[in-house]
Amino acid sequence: MSTILRRIVPFLVGVLSMSAATAALAQADPSWPSRPIRVVTPFPTGGINDVIARIVAEHIAPRLGQPIVVEPRTGAGGNIGTDAVAKSAPDGYTWLASSFPVMSLAPALYASLPFDPVADFRAVAMTASAPNLLVVSSQLPVSTVAELAAYARTKPQGLTYASPGNGSSAHLGSELLKRSAGFEAQQIVYRGAPPALVDVMGGVVDFMLASVSLAAPQIKAGKLKALAVMDTQRSPLAPDVPTLSEAGYREEPIVPWFAIHVPAGTPAAIVQRVNREVERALKDPDVRERLEKAGAKAAAPASPEAVDARAGDEVRKLGQFAREIHLPKQ
Repeated sequence: MSTILRRIVPFLVGVLSMSAATAALAQADPSWPSRPIRVVTPFPTGGINDVIARIVAEHIAPRLGQPIVVEPRTGAGGNIGTDAVAKSAPDGYTWLASSFPVMSLAPALYASLPFDPVADFRAVAMTASAPNLLVVSSQLPVSTVAELAAYARTKPQGLTYASPGNGSSAHLGSELLKRSAGFEAQQIVYRGAPPALVDVMGGVVDFMLASVSLAAPQIKAGKLKALAVMDTQRSPLAPDVPTLSEAGYREEPIVPWFAIHVPAGTPAAIVQRVNREVERALKDPDVRERLEKAGAKAAAPASPEAVDARAGDEVRKLGQFAREIHLPKQ
């Protein structure tokens, strides 16, 4: 009997898997898309999330044969627009321009969240990443991460770092840097990255993790020094700046990423179609150049399942890290 079961069970599992895949394909409207598609960006127009969404949408709309309308729905740290997509019909006509930290950190950052970033969404494709640079004033007497850590240890109260707020990549990345390099620093919160960078240049605060696009002009002007790029690879916009690993610190950096998600239950055929079109777009030299000018880097090809796995893994890892640094919930 056990021999028979060992033979039958794998067969039944295969049949059920094929049936599920067939059902998912059957749910897709064969005429899709037959009307305009809406991409909700949960952050303001002109921000990097919005810019990346528009660059990708402009390229793939002609291939899908329908307009793709980018619609900002901002507020509550990105939660309003994200929740709107979570509650939309899973028919392939509403996409989310998703990103870190909404899809990775929100459960750890908010005591009450109207959506589940894992259960309520289906990943479609990764679009880009936008690593930060560790920058200091050109007047600060350090030129490497090790020198910054040594300098911090000479200060009884440690250093200060600028951040646009709790849960931002600048905040979490700075806390991770402190742990990796073994020094103390106090967060100073600003209303946005530009005014924070002004105070770094002026020596009011000691360091900051800033986007490449924001910091690069000031580095070129000699007002800032870049000590490391918080990524696993160097940035094409700052090719002379070493990665954190090259600087001697092995802890995996926190890298802001951007993707496309749709409501859970969206037909698999639609998800796969959009994934293919996004990957095709990201290979286009013009798209890659426009992303680089915005301070972003085109994502490597990744299946929807791989993007889902990454987001789920980050939810767990960052949730643990948030507890370790006693990140208060809002």
